[in-house]
Amino acid sequence: MAAKKDGRRFEVELDWYYVSKETLWRWVLLLVGAAILVSAGVYWWLNRGDDLAGRASRAIASADELLAKGRTAPGAVRAREEIAAAADKLEKARASHARALYADALKEAVEARQLALRITSGAGTMRHDAAIMELGGRVEIQRASRATWESARVGMKLYEGDFLKTGANGLAEVMAVDGTFYRIKPETLFEVHRGKTFAGAGEGEPKRQSEIKFIVGTVDIDTGEGSRSIVRTDAATADIGSRSTVGVDVDPSKTTGVSAYRGRVTLSTASGSVTLGERERVTARVGAGGLGPKTILPDPPRPLAPDDAAVFDLNRVHPVTLKWSPVKDAVRYRLQIARSRLFIPDSVLSVDDRPRPEADVTATKEGAFYWRVATVGKGNVISEWSPTRRFKVLQGGQAAGGPDSTPPELILSRPQVNGTLVILSGRSEPGSAVSVNGEPADVDASGSFKKVISFANEGVNVLTVRAVDGAGNETLRRETVMIEIY
Repeated sequence: MAAKKDGRRFEVELDWYYVSKETLWRWVLLLVGAAILVSAGVYWWLNRGDDLAGRASRAIASADELLAKGRTAPGAVRAREEIAAAADKLEKARASHARALYADALKEAVEARQLALRITSGAGTMRHDAAIMELGGRVEIQRASRATWESARVGMKLYEGDFLKTGANGLAEVMAVDGTFYRIKPETLFEVHRGKTFAGAGEGEPKRQSEIKFIVGTVDIDTGEGSRSIVRTDAATADIGSRSTVGVDVDPSKTTGVSAYRGRVTLSTASGSVTLGERERVTARVGAGGLGPKTILPDPPRPLAPDDAAVFDLNRVHPVTLKWSPVKDAVRYRLQIARSRLFIPDSVLSVDDRPRPEADVTATKEGAFYWRVATVGKGNVISEWSPTRRFKVLQGGQAAGGPDSTPPELILSRPQVNGTLVILSGRSEPGSAVSVNGEPADVDASGSFKKVISFANEGVNVLTVRAVDGAGNETLRRETVMIEIY
């Protein structure tokens, strides 16, 4: 500020100004509006019609080139659905470009390119068709388009075109993504095919379908709620309905036998078809032989004693008496005892035919033992195996001494998620009873266990694991898993 005195008055000159808040806000808003207008103008200039059309053309050409590479990539056999989806998006992009809808054309071409890029990179958007849940003995897989075999592992995912085979001592349990459960017996070979989803399925109709090509061997199949299974052989095609339990066997002459234990199955050949209800069996031959007559299957026995997971003292000389319900018209009963829940041949201790519904067995070593029994009817027709029961033999039986008040240990591994199925494994105190979400789990003599649980709800689900020892002490653990339904 400067002041000058001339004898008459002071003159004051100010070199700053006062601005009100309202004026300041008006300037800020004007500046923001101007910035928006400038940005919009730049965006319009960069994306004006001619340039957008060129970008869409270049994206279409790039997607076309990548898709051509994807069609010849090593994983192309498994990625047929993904390749078809990319090709469909590419065609839509071309159609949009022809109608001068350049923004739509660019979007669709970019999506097609992303799909093609993932296929060529090997990551793909490919979903698996099945997974190995459990195995024992020699089990191998051969990937599609490969000539070599590799050892199978629990949790290994299977895709369309993969082969799985079991050796003379091999067994495997495979779960398809639709929930169908396959129990593969020794010396079996089959090929995984891509399943289907039925979006328009009505109330009570199957919504998903798994499929395999069965070459030789024996497999038991359980379909779940809303799923079905197609089993193809050289002699016939078996269409297994929901909530069914079916056995399929193929001998070296390619004769196919199908046994319906629960639910319904339709067996079709070149000469006709037949539908089997519960407890019916039929065979199909290649060529002129066609379908044979239906055979009635006997009921399986029901284990009665001892209680499941009963514990016995190794020091006692009395044998363990196994009892099961008698079956009408049974000629004899086939009893099998093993160290493995899967009854892997190398673990089987005894396979005997018994004339009466009971047997005495004597254990000479500690451990867990599993047993099951089947009915042999007239004409040597055999039922499926009964539910498996187990008993444990421990040195000294239950723990000696005073009352036990210590809860059993319960150690869990991180659950493995396979679609709607979860594999949970862990370890508890030997002799304890373990349940997962209320379903009992098999606990071996060392306390180790593994359980497969199916979930119907997508999103976060909870696994509740409970271990109870012989004294009634309890340990509770919870695990959360994320379920994604295909």
